[in-house]
Amino acid sequence: MRSSSLWNVFLLELPFALAYPHQNQKSQNISSISWSNCTFPLATPGACGTLKVPLDYTHSSSKETLDLQFVRADAVKKPSRGSILINQGGPGLDGQQFTATFGAALQVMFGGYYDIIGFDPRGTGKTLPLNCSPNPSERFRFSLLAPATTNSSNTALGASWAYSDLLAQACYENGRDVGDLMGTAFVARDMIQIVDALDEDGMLRYWGQSYGTYLGATVAAMFPERIDKLVIDGVIDPVEEYDPAPAGDLALNKYLEACIATKNQTLCPLYRPNATAESLTNQIRDLVEEVKFEPIVMGSNTTTDLVTYVDIKGAINNPLRLMIAYATPLAGWLNAILTRDTTTYRLLRPRVVADPATLDSTLDAVQNIRCTDTTWRTDNIEEARDLVHRVSNSSSLYGDVYASSFLACSKWRMQAKGRYEGDFKTKTKNPILIIGSPYDLRTPLISAQKVNKLFDGSVLLQHNGYGHCVMYSPGQCAINAVQTYFTNGTLPNPGTTCEQDYGIFSGKTIWDSFGVAPPS
Repeated sequence: MRSSSLWNVFLLELPFALAYPHQNQKSQNISSISWSNCTFPLATPGACGTLKVPLDYTHSSSKETLDLQFVRADAVKKPSRGSILINQGGPGLDGQQFTATFGAALQVMFGGYYDIIGFDPRGTGKTLPLNCSPNPSERFRFSLLAPATTNSSNTALGASWAYSDLLAQACYENGRDVGDLMGTAFVARDMIQIVDALDEDGMLRYWGQSYGTYLGATVAAMFPERIDKLVIDGVIDPVEEYDPAPAGDLALNKYLEACIATKNQTLCPLYRPNATAESLTNQIRDLVEEVKFEPIVMGSNTTTDLVTYVDIKGAINNPLRLMIAYATPLAGWLNAILTRDTTTYRLLRPRVVADPATLDSTLDAVQNIRCTDTTWRTDNIEEARDLVHRVSNSSSLYGDVYASSFLACSKWRMQAKGRYEGDFKTKTKNPILIIGSPYDLRTPLISAQKVNKLFDGSVLLQHNGYGHCVMYSPGQCAINAVQTYFTNGTLPNPGTTCEQDYGIFSGKTIWDSFGVAPPS
């Protein structure tokens, strides 16, 4: 059971070409929010809510609705100044669970004066779920067919191309009744419905990271007069559909530089007295090429003890996104393969390699949201090959993983209704805050710079965090900037640069920067 399921696990936050002209009026026929106690534990006091919203915003005469599910983390400083809506990315990640887990840290970053609303967007959790496979066993078997990269062999691109067609057909056959109702523009309208149902001041306050930045840019472009405060961190370019991720190799280099700086093989098992970041990079690249042609056997377990090209590519991906959390386990796992240490390999593998048996229908919705928002389609494998090569060449160790997620949309049979096709060059009622890092392997700093130019009056804060977004590479400088912005509306000075608090191999966690206890 190979980790070819990483095709799904590492579907990335894709940019999309989207539309609708600016919409600033108050929503019509607003329902009221039904609040109740949550059925799951919360990190801070709060409640769970449900709101009925239109199922299809393109059919104004329709009475069909869906129930949006969300959780509220109450303001810790009273009285509350209103609410901040959040989206942690994906797309399709569970907003309720994220808020329940990270509520205390978010209250620190937002200043504590606001209620925090984490909602499950369409296709997420219980909000309009989509299932491309009729049962879990078929989904598991289907996931094993998926090539995780387009460069794992000389036939991988063709296999990925065929799998894209198969997946598109399966999702269309099983999800066509709801698949075109999950687009980002509809979610933006859902957010305005929530704002109006909260009945505060009619203004949107929002924080989004990763895919949540695309949602943030979309809602700001569609409803510029409704924006009070809006923060987007780890930015996707909303204009360019297929933007490469050029920071992958730089992120790995910074990781290995930090490893050498430890001078400690316990903190970083890859450390060698005479090694350099360059020599370790070459060693890892050689290992990747070795297992591409001759996978390494690390024991007798037929499901976990064969190390392949896609295993290593995928295993490097996630820890570099969450460096401070995975730095030592990743180094230990790679070192175990290099030294053929089977005991350590088996101990650390579950921490760095995704298990295809854990996949669920959430990933079906994730794929559908991305693909219905994009416009690029092709029946020509040569056109697809050109795109794949361009993206793959942007990063030697990461580009082909990234390219696979693009290719998946090439034959998608559904298109989001009500896509935003307007101009993202917009002046919002109040200026927005944009955050980007040069070491973010998923959302390059150049995308944040582009969006900064699109939104008049916005300010770009460069956070030199080693990971994906401030939440996973925190520093007091960036935390304070977000806190100040939400508390009194003050933006950092243009050109401000922040640093991460703790080193990659410091042994610290993100909770140390936020000064809160980790969830139990």
